[in-house]
Amino acid sequence: MAQFGQQSGQSGQQSGQSMQAGMSGQGAIITDRDMLQLALNESKHAAAAVNTFALECSSESLRRDYLTVLGDIHSQEKQLFDMMQQKGYYNVQNASSQDISQAKSKFSGQSQ
Repeated sequence: MAQFGQQSGQSGQQSGQSMQAGMSGQGAIITDRDMLQLALNESKHAAAAVNTFALECSSESLRRDYLTVLGDIHSQEKQLFDMMQQKGYYNVQNASSQDISQAKSKFSGQSQ
């Protein structure tokens, strides 16, 4: 069954509260949730950059190395995602049949 990922709405609220505490002179409190979210975001940025490097590389040997690194990054992202989901920080909802049909019709018209 298809799934759509959605972060829990509390994540942004808690992050904002942590930042506000730091701005008021009380010292920032970084939660496990904040650290995992930061690690996942940084991993996504790293994957995008390495993907671009691999696409634009003129050396086949170097391109293979970049693709190996990209695979490693994807594995780390999956581990982070699984940990966040296990802790309830990242909720995934099953897509309804209607959602799937709407997505199919939306993208099937673009290929023509």
